[in-house]
Amino acid sequence: MTVAPEAPTYAAGCVLSVDPLITFSKRQSGLPVGFASLEPGRFAAGPSLNFVGLTWSSATESEARRVAHDLFAAACALPKAKFVVVANTPTESLQLARLSVPNILANELMFVDERIFVPSAPTAAPEKEYEAVYVARLLTWKRHELARAVENLLLIYDHEPAAGEVRRVRLVLPRARFGNHEFNGGAYKHLPQEVFLDLVRKSAVGLCLSAREGSMRASLEYRLCGIPVVSTRSLGGRDRYFCGPHVRVVDDDPVSVARAVQDLRSRAFDPLAVREFVGSLIAFDRHNFLLNVNKIVEHELGVRDAFPSFAPFVRFPVAWRPAGEIFSVLDAPA
Repeated sequence: MTVAPEAPTYAAGCVLSVDPLITFSKRQSGLPVGFASLEPGRFAAGPSLNFVGLTWSSATESEARRVAHDLFAAACALPKAKFVVVANTPTESLQLARLSVPNILANELMFVDERIFVPSAPTAAPEKEYEAVYVARLLTWKRHELARAVENLLLIYDHEPAAGEVRRVRLVLPRARFGNHEFNGGAYKHLPQEVFLDLVRKSAVGLCLSAREGSMRASLEYRLCGIPVVSTRSLGGRDRYFCGPHVRVVDDDPVSVARAVQDLRSRAFDPLAVREFVGSLIAFDRHNFLLNVNKIVEHELGVRDAFPSFAPFVRFPVAWRPAGEIFSVLDAPA
């Protein structure tokens, strides 16, 4: 009998430097300290510095204690490895500091690749076919029901949902367009990047409706593509860049969400203005992040100005890839 090979383990992050070893990876289910949980042997032999991002909000004391427990266990098992948690919010940073967990404040939205998420060229700007788009998995905590008063709503979801999840959302949003199914004859299909971007650009407004999660990268991707955002109040960090005229934060109420969508659409913002406004906020945070990281690297590993630019931190610290692809740089000849 032929045994099918195991599916590759996916992880989010990248190797920033081989010598000295510096990594950036995300805490996730089964990988409580990112890469060091995935292949601890690689971190046992020599010194390393490992930045660990948070996939889910750790703003509560109980969740912060879980992070602290996992980090201290890893530090005991791998005494040559140093760990620094990358917190998305000041509250997370404070909770971790109270537990003596080394951390820095650096909202993961700053790592989104602005070269991918761009508006259409002014001469080729598409008509707005959809009142709003919600890029979110069809899970209960994404609270799709809060969009039930929005007309002509498009849903995009990057993981194939269970049949029960589709039925549940169809019941609360019977008029919504289920993009990953509808544009593939009714069967689920992961949308190619250019198709995804085209659909976002054809939408007037982007929605963020969860009450708690991580930083929700779609909240920034919408605006880099040039469309404004309606959000509910939330924990996790997406509100760090929710300032300016292109964002509305509303109550957990379908009518409030729909009214905010209509208001933002009526303003017909210049997509480039939307992008440039949030881009300036991100640039400021990137500058300060780079200063802090270089100081930490010098303090822990004795290397000055290890990263002269932000380029190594764009996209891959938060990109999900097969582990073999991530670690291939360590296995390559010197």
